[in-house]
Amino acid sequence: MPSPRTSAPSTTTGSDALLYLLLGVLGAALAFGSLAWLTGNLTNALVGHGPWTPFRATDALLHPNVLWPHLSATAVLVGARIVPGLLTLGLAITGLVLWMRWRGGAKTGLARKADLAPLLDKDVTAKARSLRPGLNDRECKRGRTR
Repeated sequence: MPSPRTSAPSTTTGSDALLYLLLGVLGAALAFGSLAWLTGNLTNALVGHGPWTPFRATDALLHPNVLWPHLSATAVLVGARIVPGLLTLGLAITGLVLWMRWRGGAKTGLARKADLAPLLDKDVTAKARSLRPGLNDRECKRGRTR
């Protein structure tokens, strides 16, 4: 008779992917809003219209014309939409590449050739001879190696 299950079933890959997607979209929206506020204020300062606005990332994300009413439509488009969009895209791609490098890759658990090199006959014999010079004149089991 099979034993009863004692551990909880693991979550499926689909729900993990949806959670990661949700967190990624939330992070990208926060980054875009913050960058839109920063670049909008920098555009406002460069053009020379009005004071530096207080931090309101949601308004910068959704309603940049409310934060900087005296900027032209082109300045708002470039300063609060295009530049932060490109910066957010660059940050997202960099984060995705780093995440894939950290989490991804083939992890089979098998040793690579470089991992096994110190265990091969030639390296073991060389190590033994370096530790015990009296073995230099002896033959190894598979023939003389040098």
